[in-house]
Amino acid sequence: MKKIAILKCTMISDQNLCPGDAKCLIAFSRKEGEFERYKNNDAAIVGIMSCGGCEGNKTRVICSLALLKMHLSALKENVDAVHIGTCIMKFCPRKDDIVAAVKEKAGVEVIEGSHPYAPPTVFGS
Repeated sequence: MKKIAILKCTMISDQNLCPGDAKCLIAFSRKEGEFERYKNNDAAIVGIMSCGGCEGNKTRVICSLALLKMHLSALKENVDAVHIGTCIMKFCPRKDDIVAAVKEKAGVEVIEGSHPYAPPTVFGS
């Protein structure tokens, strides 16, 4: 079974712009977006972690990864892949630093993106 962690944007999550990480969880359940790769495979989400906030830097992202690893280790679980949430990939001005830090330190496959539900425009059609 493939064990997946999702890295989400603190600001979007804390401001209830994506309450309960619903879009990632629904996309995973439906195997849509970047989760389509698990359509014919056994996979589970074992953790959702935060980037650490806009005031933070890539060090806080690494701390989030380490903290999740510590908690999962106590449960005898691990992570095989980290998905960088659509919220970070589409809206974060620090996404390049975050992605680079996660790819450098995670030691597992890193996938850029999660759900396909971000609106292409706000006011246009």
